[in-house]
Amino acid sequence: MKPTPVFSSLLAAAALAACGKGGTTDEFRDAAPTSDKIAISEYDGDPADGTVAADPSSSTQQAARPECHPHLFIRTHEIIGRLNRHFRKHLHHVEELIEDNPLSDGETKTWENVRAGVDRKFTMTRTANLDGSVTYDFELDLASVPATGSLSFVKVMWGSITHSGPAVGGSDAGTAEAVENKGVVNFDFTALASVVKSERARGQIVDTFDDVRDPAKGVKRSASVVLTNFLPEEGDPHGPRTGSYAWEREPSVGGKFRFQDTVTLFCLPNPAAVQSDVTTISRWYKAADGQVHGRSDSTATGGQLPAGDTWMGVTCAKGQTTAMPAEGFWMMKLEDSTGATVSSETSQSGTEPCDPAFGAVPSATDSKTDYSFPTDFSAITFPGDW
Repeated sequence: MKPTPVFSSLLAAAALAACGKGGTTDEFRDAAPTSDKIAISEYDGDPADGTVAADPSSSTQQAARPECHPHLFIRTHEIIGRLNRHFRKHLHHVEELIEDNPLSDGETKTWENVRAGVDRKFTMTRTANLDGSVTYDFELDLASVPATGSLSFVKVMWGSITHSGPAVGGSDAGTAEAVENKGVVNFDFTALASVVKSERARGQIVDTFDDVRDPAKGVKRSASVVLTNFLPEEGDPHGPRTGSYAWEREPSVGGKFRFQDTVTLFCLPNPAAVQSDVTTISRWYKAADGQVHGRSDSTATGGQLPAGDTWMGVTCAKGQTTAMPAEGFWMMKLEDSTGATVSSETSQSGTEPCDPAFGAVPSATDSKTDYSFPTDFSAITFPGDW
């Protein structure tokens, strides 16, 4: 007689039992892609909808010569806000739909209603996995409601979320067990614009995220964001952008964010008003004094820069934990192909605005302490990370 693998049989039985149990409507709601799961942030007070409130502490403590200031920390905050604002274009439909009861029951649930001439349909399917986790596949479809005739739905967002640990509804209630929600969300702005005629954004964003709550280590949220021919609603001098952002945050500990941007580099010859492509790495953490200490490093080539030259900038900041801290130091310089400084600008407000925990501050006069700009995101660290 052929022996039956006991372990595999037990796993299969567990999966069947889980499938038989099914999921409640509240579990589906708690697993749905919403801003609290998808939005990224720097500080405790960052809004999930991407709006950025003015921070008077930053403007009153700016270093001198603001016309040269690269404002790297401010720009980091603006990029994060822009991402969240565009995520919200799709996610608000989901959040509004799941407030009502679904039209169907069982392992697939569908919500649907009409608002402002658009029929909105959101579908989730639950699958119990052999390891005890549960995966929810989802899709958001929109259709313009015609005066006559049938609807023509367009898929504008789709993906999946896998939940591991206690019931989803208890994820934030405090638990002695580890909880993880990870998944991928595809946002199609071109498809959205085909239904919502006022929409100006185009292209696609894919957000792959992982939220972990470890009872011993705390909370870690991370995301890898891939842009494909993405053009934000406000436009982009670069044109449609294809690239990637990487983000990680441990609330009340610190975080890091790497992004590409297109900017005008001030205080450099630029008669044609050309803009350059910039890579920026921002790091921050909550220090022993209760303040957020942060540093942003940036590098650029091409565009307005002479061939072979490299622009580098750094900004240091310290301040409150609920909003963007004040930028107290900045430096920008132009280096030639040998690393020699061609020109530089620097300014400082207050004493010791740069935390030594982030390493040596780049020099305005030579390249010995230039930041290395790691290509491996895991090699970028901040104090207290795990």
